[in-house]
Amino acid sequence: MTYAQSAMEGPIAAIVVVSSRYDDPEAVYQEYRDGLRPIGRPVEFTYVLDGPFPDVYQVLQTLQESGEPIRVIQLNRVFGEAAALSAAFRNTTAQDILLLPAFRQVRPDSLPRMLERLAETDLVVARRSPRTDSTFNRLQTRAFSSLVRFLTRTSFQDLGCNVRALRRRVAEEVMLYGDQHRFLPILALNQGFRVAELPLPQSPADRQLRAYPPGTYVRRFIDLLTVFFITKFTRRPMRFYGLIGSGIAGIGAIHMAYLVVQRLFMGTPLADRPALLLAALLVVLGVQIFSMGLIGELIIYANAKQMNDYAIESIVEDGKNLGQADTSGRGKAEHSPPVFHPSGTPLS
Repeated sequence: MTYAQSAMEGPIAAIVVVSSRYDDPEAVYQEYRDGLRPIGRPVEFTYVLDGPFPDVYQVLQTLQESGEPIRVIQLNRVFGEAAALSAAFRNTTAQDILLLPAFRQVRPDSLPRMLERLAETDLVVARRSPRTDSTFNRLQTRAFSSLVRFLTRTSFQDLGCNVRALRRRVAEEVMLYGDQHRFLPILALNQGFRVAELPLPQSPADRQLRAYPPGTYVRRFIDLLTVFFITKFTRRPMRFYGLIGSGIAGIGAIHMAYLVVQRLFMGTPLADRPALLLAALLVVLGVQIFSMGLIGELIIYANAKQMNDYAIESIVEDGKNLGQADTSGRGKAEHSPPVFHPSGTPLS
């Protein structure tokens, strides 16, 4: 099935990850279900519980018993949202995937616009606009978005919004781990996929003041630095380590040369001078950092044939579009999840 055909009649996988923050599961599910009905396509609902959430599991089980076609994936401990999303991707078969938070962020009746926009691109990121929550929340989002734009040279304004729509090939080819799920648009853009940001009205229920412990802000900043390094230097480690190592070694060498000149022409002794030890330390440290970049380049070169630096949009041969090549190497889901049809009738 081509993407154009799937966009007309194929099912949509709606994935909801339940982690530390969630609203009433039954109410949120019903809002999502009703909001997606107007698209006129079957919808697969998959809930992933990232750890033990007995209250949420009981609610979802009750919904299943009442006839709601929901698949529930229970992880045996907390692995993080990136791992939960990976588990969901491997257990869905739909070509179009809609990522939804377990709490309210945008108005559910605006979700069909995400799928409409997906027909023109590979990944759609929702941006809550206009914002109706507290000034503090908006300042946090603005500060984080400004830092993201500065480090990654992208234009995203609300990566804190977890509502996203993507094609399956994005889920298969972009590797997620740790807490990198919030940076999925940046990673996809870096891999050559088309990414668009779509403004959607914010949910009236998304008013809670969100103030986090200092450690949370530090972890997010570290995650952002990790993404910055991945997108800039993963395939060119020598540009990072080589520049830093050369700079440090160069400063040490210049300092050491100055000390030698003092000793030879000014009669200044070198014994018991901490400056000499500092210069030698800078040279050694610079060489070590430079060597790390060189080793990284050797590793990249040795594995270059297994690394994809591109994303194929389509292959045309003899005037025929052969579709997209499978470059992910990941297996398909063994079992198809239950499907919810817009009419309200479960599909087999």
